[in-house]
Amino acid sequence: MRSESQALQRTRMLVHESALGAWKVLLLDVHEALRGIVTHLWYGKGKVAYARDRILPRASSLLLINVGPPQYMVLRGPPEKRVPFSDIWFSGIGDTPIDTEAPLGSAVVGVSFTAIGAATMLHLPSQLTANQTGPFESLIGKEARSLHQRLLDIPDALGRLVCVEEFLLRRCSSGFAIHPLVNWASQLLAASGGRIATRQLVRESGYSRKQLALLFKEQVGLAPKTLARIHRFQCALRMITAGGRRDWCGVALDTGYYDQAHMINEFRDLSGLTPREISCMAQPDTNSVVLW
Repeated sequence: MRSESQALQRTRMLVHESALGAWKVLLLDVHEALRGIVTHLWYGKGKVAYARDRILPRASSLLLINVGPPQYMVLRGPPEKRVPFSDIWFSGIGDTPIDTEAPLGSAVVGVSFTAIGAATMLHLPSQLTANQTGPFESLIGKEARSLHQRLLDIPDALGRLVCVEEFLLRRCSSGFAIHPLVNWASQLLAASGGRIATRQLVRESGYSRKQLALLFKEQVGLAPKTLARIHRFQCALRMITAGGRRDWCGVALDTGYYDQAHMINEFRDLSGLTPREISCMAQPDTNSVVLW
């Protein structure tokens, strides 16, 4: 009870009601011991009014714990395949989008990790999970099943968040050691919105390009150049969707692309959509769009 009372002071409730559906999200501010590892911890419950959305590439990994009806990840074909999600899944950092469906509504505890945070929690090199989404149990064993059962037995949102936070604190206290160079470079890439060139990282670090790439591949799961692409994409995405900006050339130059054509090609490659298409789509949150 004491831990829940203390955690309550770190919570915020977001309520959404629109043509997209109705849902509530309880956010738990990150525990000081998890800063630099976790960016967001939340519990969301509700029902959407659309059929399918697309989670866009992000510079983070996700732990998604389903405590409600089944949801689906849609694998594009041909033939198209709907993979049910009813327990705990881990989605590694990646440069490919993920299509999902929640026809019966959802109740999910979610954790978003920094680019290097997942390796600390998993005790595994991130190269094993990059661009992979699937059962958490395949990565950490029966501990995942035990966590899921505990959450099913807890009736309230705050209790579930506290349970997951305690799980993370235990896992991360003896986690995978992150190389100082990777920590430094990944923070620099995030702060610059992906505008720092790999050659600059190499010059300032004193490491070779090959050494830097190998360290990133193991501990982030992606090469520095790929991580920079995702940060740049995310910066442009925020600019386009937040202000409804239509000066495509200006957005491209402001976010580090060579020109408008470069930005359009990068958007197509990373999301399957153009900036103009995304600007016309509804967004359930800042990192997904409604397909239909």
